[in-house]
Order: sequence, then C-alpha cells, then structure tokens
Amino acid sequence: MSHRRTPNSLESLAAVPAVREAAAALAEAVARAASERGLAERDYQRAVAAIGRLRGRPLLLPAIASGVGRGARVRLADGTWKLDWIGGIGVYAFGHADRDLVETAAIAAAGDAVFQGHLLPGPEYLRVSRALLRHAGRRLRHVWLSISGAMANENALKMVLQKRHPADRVVAFEGNFAGRTTTLAELTDKAAYREGLPLRGNVLLVPFYDAAHPDPIGRSLAALDAHLQRHPGRIAAMCFELVQGEGGIRTAPREFFSALMQRCRAAGMTIWIDEVQTFARTGELFAFRTLGLDEWVDVVTAGKVLQGSAVLFTRAMNPRPGLVAGTYAGATVGMAVGARILERLEQDGYLGPEGRIALLGRRVERRFDALARRCEGAISRYEGIGAMHAFVAFDGGADVTHAVLRAAWDEGLFVFTAGANPARIRLLLPVNTTDEELEAGFAMLEKALRRVGDERGIPC
Repeated sequence: MSHRRTPNSLESLAAVPAVREAAAALAEAVARAASERGLAERDYQRAVAAIGRLRGRPLLLPAIASGVGRGARVRLADGTWKLDWIGGIGVYAFGHADRDLVETAAIAAAGDAVFQGHLLPGPEYLRVSRALLRHAGRRLRHVWLSISGAMANENALKMVLQKRHPADRVVAFEGNFAGRTTTLAELTDKAAYREGLPLRGNVLLVPFYDAAHPDPIGRSLAALDAHLQRHPGRIAAMCFELVQGEGGIRTAPREFFSALMQRCRAAGMTIWIDEVQTFARTGELFAFRTLGLDEWVDVVTAGKVLQGSAVLFTRAMNPRPGLVAGTYAGATVGMAVGARILERLEQDGYLGPEGRIALLGRRVERRFDALARRCEGAISRYEGIGAMHAFVAFDGGADVTHAVLRAAWDEGLFVFTAGANPARIRLLLPVNTTDEELEAGFAMLEKALRRVGDERGIPC
C-alpha cells in the first residue's frame, strides 16, 4: 500500500530553518575538526609522492588540500596557506569553504540519493535546469544535464551530427579545447592530447582572432570558405569557444564571431558554443549573451562553475529518443550547490555590464597595467574578461613559464598554465575576490617574476 503526501513546494530544504540550523552546526563541527588535523613536512612529502605513484605521474605542484579554506585562500595539509587563483581549473566560483555553499551541500548530502539520474530526477535537477534556461535567451528551450564538461560536449556533438546527417565534419578554432574523450581529443587542437589515438579526419580548423593580423576577420572567413568549398554539404557545425580557455584565455570582439556565425548560418551549419570554462565568468552566465550573440546560437554547453555540466539547445535541435541518455544526470550535492551558485549570482549583483564580475575584470586589468609598467619585459602580453585572465611571462617559453609558475607557488600563489607558443599563466579567480586578495596576489606574482628574471639574467 502506498502512502502519498502532497507537498506544497519543491523549493530547497535549505530554506527550512531547522534544517539550516543543523547544517550550520555540522559545517562548524567539520571546519573545527579539519583545522586540527594535518601532516608534518616529511609525511606531507610522502603523501605527495604516494599520489604520484598511485596515479602514474607526479602532481604538477605539491598540493594536497586539508579541507580548510577561506575565500580565495586554501590551507594545505601541511598547514601552509596558498592564495588559490586557479580554483580547481575554474570550479570554485566563490572560493574555498564558502559557508552558504557548504551548508547547502550538507543538506543535499543528507537527502535520499547521492546521485540523480534522468529516470528519477529530484528537486535539485528541476532547480538547476530552470536557472540555466532563465539566462539562456529565447531561442534555447531545452536542457540536458550531465556530469563532466566533456560529456556535455559529447552530447552536443551527437545532437549536431544527428540533425545534420549525412554531414559529418566539424569546424573549430586553432588552439581550441573541447574535452578528453577520444572524439573530443580530435576536436581539441593539441597533438599531445591525442597521441596514439585513432583519428577520423573530420575536424577542420580556422584561425582564432589575432589583433596583430592586418585582417583577422577576413583571414578566418577565408579559411572557413575554403573548407566549405572543399567539403560541400559535409560540414555539420562550427564549435565556438568565445574565450579560449586551455588555449590561453584568448579573447575576440563580437564582430569576429558574428561574421563567422553569419557565414555558418548561410551554409546551413549548426552553431555550437562551448562554454564549459567561460560559464559564469564573463559578466553574464553565458559569454554568448555577454557578447550579444543570442540570435545565432543553436547549442551551448556549460560546466565547471555549474558543479556539473549541461547542454542547452533549441527546439529544432532536440534529438530523437535514444541518442542522448545515461545513468547519471549529476550528483545531488553538485546540483544543489550549482543551483545555489546561480541564485547568488542572480540575486547579489554579480551579473550585467556593471555587475561584480565585470567590475572584477576591470580591477584585474588595472593591476596588470601597473605590474607591466613596474616589471617591464616580464609581461609581454595579457588579456581576459571578468573572472578569467592570462598573461605571457617574458618570452612565453615553456621553461620560463613553468619557472614563474613554481616561483609563484613558493611565494604563496596558486596559478596554472595554458596555451603554447607562447605559453601563458592562467588565472581563474573566485568571482568574489576581494581587493585585499588582489593586492596580495599581485604582490606575490611580482616577486615571482623578479625572482625568475634575476635567476635567468632577464631584465625585469
């Protein structure tokens, strides 16, 4: 015999005072216990080495978290603190140990299921799906949730190929990154990421925007036109990274993308936007809306800050049953935290041309301007938008870039690399980064640059 109780809402349980109070107590107890544990230096180094042995290659930097953090700062298991400006490669929207998000996660974790599937979704599935579509514009009407950004891109690619069959080729930018699956590794323009993998030869590349070129738009249009002429009726889509993430946080103006999208639309190609890394970092939730490209978009993927991933698509791109499925839609905790992140971005003034993300971007640019003047020759190029930025250190060689990365780590700043020829130092900042954290981080970065310059006899 079944017993049914009709609820009056499916809103988050975090809004229930007793539940929130219990979650707050749990979060406080966990934080207190985590702050009391740690490893002596020798044991910490052994743990770092053990992780390297277990996974078959060492950690890039000797970083093991303790479970304790505060804003942009994270405490390692050896008790030292780092200013974290890479955030799990863009995952930590509000930095470390944000109490509201920790409590939201605790409440979600205490529910019925650790993971949710597409067969039996829960309230969190509904909340995050609605939040995504609220910010996707009028053309995108559907959303399919998944776990990793690569899975979202795989789903997008399957939708594109089914709708455009028998067209089987995809255009992408030089320097783009799409994911780590066998298929997406071919779409990714980095040979090392697909070494030894079988290639179908169905990916066609066009140059990304280069402000130094006399005609950057014409150059890319000419390359696209050449592909269309060479493969008539066989090109299904073009994949657009509006800010190249792994490619080095490279940006381009709206007119560059709109010109290419107009050509794609005239050729009957699907316009697919990859926002796995740009999502919630450019001023709006979606970079295509930051740039005013709404009218062109057929499919868009999101990830990282979302604490999961999703593909959003128009009615015309809705796939036939059976093409897109899978056991897991995502972790219940990830969905709950992702939905809460989106709510806070909406409610707390982070979005829009004068929102906190856009203002953060301008604050970072001013500090790069000042740093480049003080350390002439140490920073040859920098660019970015909102909460994602990168710069070329010295000549951008791989060795000197890694030396700056290690020197910054020694000074207390956790950053990462991106791009090649030249390589860049990448920053994926918490959207709530404070002025104090910016001042501290740029001071650490300046010390790292001067140290590397002195060691290598490079004027700085």
